[in-house]
Amino acid sequence: MQFSFPCKRKRCFHKNVNYTPFPSCENGERHQGRFTGLSVEIIDPVQAKSLYDSGCFGKGSKSRGGPASGDEDETLLLGLEESCFLAYYLNTLEITNLAGSSMDFQVFLEAAKKLNERFVENLACYLYLKSKNWVIKSGIKFGGDFLIYKQSPRLYHASFLVIVQTSCDTDYYQSKNLKGVQRVAETSDKDVLLLTVHRPKDVLSPKVLQETTVTETIVRRFNYLTFVQSKQQ
Repeated sequence: MQFSFPCKRKRCFHKNVNYTPFPSCENGERHQGRFTGLSVEIIDPVQAKSLYDSGCFGKGSKSRGGPASGDEDETLLLGLEESCFLAYYLNTLEITNLAGSSMDFQVFLEAAKKLNERFVENLACYLYLKSKNWVIKSGIKFGGDFLIYKQSPRLYHASFLVIVQTSCDTDYYQSKNLKGVQRVAETSDKDVLLLTVHRPKDVLSPKVLQETTVTETIVRRFNYLTFVQSKQQ
C-alpha cells in the first residue's frame, strides 16, 4: 500500500507568503536570549520577529503563534530543544543566564536535563527532524513531544504528532496509552510518529548527537477503503 502523510493547507493559505527555514545573522551578530529557568526569552522585538519569521522558532509570550499582540513588552519564548539548536548548531543565538553570563553547551545541557530528564533524547530527535526540513513545535497539548509541519504553521496544519522513546524503554508508551494518543491525533487529521533513539552514554559536545541513530515507526490504523483504492491505481 502506498503511504502518503497528511499535509493539509489552512484556509488562509497564500502562495505568495515567503517561507525561510533558517534564521541568519547580519554582520555576524547573534540573537540574544536569556535562559529564565523554563525557556529562553528573546526580549528585543526585532530579533524576536526575525527568529519567528525565519523558521517559525518560538512562541509569543502573549500570542497564540508568533509575537503579534502589539504589546511593547511581549517577548519570544524559545523551547529548550530549539534554543540548543539555534545556539550550538546554527550558532545564531547566544544564551545567557539571569546574571548575564554566557552559557556554553555543557552548562545549558545540565540545566535543561534538570527540567526534563529526557532532554537529550528529545534533542536528538529534534535534530533528526530538522535534518528532514520539518518545522517543529511543542506537542504537549496533544499528549506528545512534538508537532511537525511541512512549512509554517501559518500555512499548514501539523502532519504528525511525535512521540520520543529510547531503545531501552520501549514500554515508555504502553499500547493502550499509544492508542489513546493516536485517537487524539486522528481527531485533527494527524498521524503518530514514534521515534526510538539509540544514543551514546556521554554527550560531551554537540557533534556527538549528530551521530545518533533514530528509528521511525508510523502508527496508523488500517483503513480498508484507502487500501482498496491504492490497489486499484
